[in-house]
Amino acid sequence: MSKIDTEYITKVARQTILRVDACLAELGRDVFLGSYPILNREVSKIKDNTHDKCTIVEDIAEDGVDSEPSGRYEKALVILGDYHVLQTLMDLCITEYLFPEFTVYIRNGFGYDISIYVAALLEGKEEIPFGEVNRYAGIARRLMVIDLKQEPLQYARVSADARLIGFLSGDDALNPKISDFTELFRSDGDIHNPFVNQDIVDRGAHLLNEGCKVLCLSGKGGRRFIAKHIAKKTGMSFLFLNIADLVWWAPDKDISSLRDALIREAYSSDAGICIYGFSEKFILGDSIDKDKGRRDMEILGEILFTPITNEGIRLILCVDDNKLLSGRVNITDAGILILPESYSFVERKKLWQGIFELYGIHLDAISFASRYRMTPREVAGTVLSFVEESPGLEQDKKNEELFTRINLESIRNTDELVGRIIYSDVKLEDVKLKANNKMILTDAINAAIRGPAIMDDWNLKSIYHYGRGVSLLMSGPPGTGKTMSANAIAGELSLPLYQVNLSNVVDKYIGETEKNLEKAFSFAEKNSVVLFFDEADALFGTRSEVHDSIDRYANNEIAYLLQRMESYDGIVIMATNKKGNIDPAFMRRIRYVVHFDKPDEEMRRQIWQGCLKDTVPYNNIDIDYLASQFDTYTGSIIKTIFLNACTMAECDEKLTMKHIIHAIKQETEKETTVGFEIDMLGEYAYLV
Repeated sequence: MSKIDTEYITKVARQTILRVDACLAELGRDVFLGSYPILNREVSKIKDNTHDKCTIVEDIAEDGVDSEPSGRYEKALVILGDYHVLQTLMDLCITEYLFPEFTVYIRNGFGYDISIYVAALLEGKEEIPFGEVNRYAGIARRLMVIDLKQEPLQYARVSADARLIGFLSGDDALNPKISDFTELFRSDGDIHNPFVNQDIVDRGAHLLNEGCKVLCLSGKGGRRFIAKHIAKKTGMSFLFLNIADLVWWAPDKDISSLRDALIREAYSSDAGICIYGFSEKFILGDSIDKDKGRRDMEILGEILFTPITNEGIRLILCVDDNKLLSGRVNITDAGILILPESYSFVERKKLWQGIFELYGIHLDAISFASRYRMTPREVAGTVLSFVEESPGLEQDKKNEELFTRINLESIRNTDELVGRIIYSDVKLEDVKLKANNKMILTDAINAAIRGPAIMDDWNLKSIYHYGRGVSLLMSGPPGTGKTMSANAIAGELSLPLYQVNLSNVVDKYIGETEKNLEKAFSFAEKNSVVLFFDEADALFGTRSEVHDSIDRYANNEIAYLLQRMESYDGIVIMATNKKGNIDPAFMRRIRYVVHFDKPDEEMRRQIWQGCLKDTVPYNNIDIDYLASQFDTYTGSIIKTIFLNACTMAECDEKLTMKHIIHAIKQETEKETTVGFEIDMLGEYAYLV
């Protein structure tokens, strides 16, 4: 506090001491001010020992003190309803705070602590009606500390805390009692544009301006950010705090004292209150007793929400799901605002563009908007951490670094997994494919990247009301590159691969398969992933005529999958070993179909050659022989043989044909039931 501010409230205290001295003399109380040296010293500093109870502010102003603190004092009087009893009560509390000796003086003079009763005596009121006491006490709590549960209420102790003294002295620091877990967002505070959800901001501001007592803001991602924009649009400041922190900091888990401190802060700062952190975990904890959670929230409503709103303080509650409060908290005149579960491509593009411009990043917002279905909070948080931790990167490396960061940070709701997450570093160039197959896969990748923009720019949404996602079916024998191609697509898109084995999803119990499929799609929708259904033969057989209930429910599962695929806007890949078993009705719903044959000689040569990296020490490997001699080998078998051969060669320091031939012999014995025949090896049989 500055000296001039402290001087103002000190003069208020000196005048109050004189008032009390005069009142005690009038009442004939045998208490002498001279017995209290500190108080006596202070009143001796007053130039004119007049103590007119109605003109303290005027007396001090005339005494040459700066008018700024007097403005705070007058504002406090307005908050207290301009009641003289409450003005006197506040003056008594100020005096006690500055001069603790005053506490003993009051007790000796009146037989009670500072209270409504003592303030009324100073105002010439010996009797106060019960209703008037309640009214005074309810208003006094706006700025002063009082226990409303104490009886008789007129004798309840009333005091000032550091926040009241700071407020009157021009110090706007938060109340120390709540400052560790509370943030004050001022209506003129600096905050960047929302980029999306402006309609929710407008509606929230309208509801508060129209007198709505409570806003319930639910949904995922950026609730506090939206609450701050609502505050800014209404021109109101707001106190922000986490409900879990409030409960944690409450002495003996009694939040009433912290609640009252919040109310006093709201009045001092002329602010509303925003409480966040109402998750299912907080409300229910580890209990499976839903009724207990309901009862706990009802109690919380009674001791926290209702007292705040009864004071006329605007309240915003940020909740994961508004159903968590529905039926648990009795709040009248509540407005419900729900953040969207997902955002359109146009909204995602605006979000990425806005965040990139905010941080001065020159990247392709359209590409990011096409790939990632993240909430505004996730986008902002990911980009901010990227900016802070990856300075000075070259432009092309910035793309890869940010893609990688998103992959690692964006996955959530992992408890809902029915498959596994793979972070692929495989690219399309790493997969040996026929030219036509590579072209189809490239088209599918481009559709995933540019498709959403085309839907918007060319207004194709008016034609394609569903089926806007990218669906790809890959068929072919095992080991021909289907899984690696799925990994390559994820790698090209810089997205995690969410691999779901359909043989594990299909359930013999009626309805369970659909539930598992829904879990897979829901997880994919909440996260930015490539959804990959492997072992599709478990479900995607020919839809048969219905002969029994088993047939009927099997067809229901396929019908559900078809419907769910058409409503899914992301990219979904399916792999099957037998394309001929796929129902034509299902095939018509697939945008891209690729068939993988066993590799021909030229492709086998490329696969063998691709294994011989510069980092592999080898000598005299006959690639032509390997490609032509073993015409039934798939890419998967070739890679298995090569890995085993490298393991054998480690002791010899160089890979040779001898190691590869021995690995081929092992693989052949593993695959055949008739046994290994040395003639299979041709010209290199002598190495066995």
